This record gives sequence, C-alpha cells and structure tokens, in this order.
Amino acid sequence: MDKERRTFLKIILIGSGTLLAGKVLGPLFSGRVNNSFTKIDSSAKLNPPEENNHRSFRVVENERVLSIYDNSGEEIFQIDKGA
Repeated sequence: MDKERRTFLKIILIGSGTLLAGKVLGPLFSGRVNNSFTKIDSSAKLNPPEENNHRSFRVVENERVLSIYDNSGEEIFQIDKGA
C-alpha cells in the first residue's frame, strides 16, 4: 500500500472521528461549562441575564422589510423581503 495514501486515510479517519465526537459530546460539555462559570447564591433568586431577555429588541415587519430595533429605538438590522 502506498505510504501517502495510508497517511491521507489516517488523517481523514482522525478528522471524522473528532467531528463525530464533537457533535456527540459538545452539548454535554457546553452545559457543564456554562453552569460552572455561574456563581449561584442559595439565598438569592435566580434571574435570567439581560442579554437573554427578548424584550431588549423590537421587531417590525411590513410588506417590504423586516427591521430590528434595540432599546433606544435605533435600527440595528434590516432585511429586504423583495427579491
């Protein structure tokens, strides 16, 4: 068997195994990492962070555009519907 072909197949196998392991184990580790960095006081109520609060953005849609505004009323994103 050709030595270059064997090296190529080995790299493909290791890469696909790494990708598969990341897809399977990624959600498990991401949940643990997020929880480990959150400091929780047992006497305090758990409040969601402001960045996860969906009231911080306003979405306006009409026939031609979809616009997203922040709390101050400034338009931050606009999508044209017409193609």
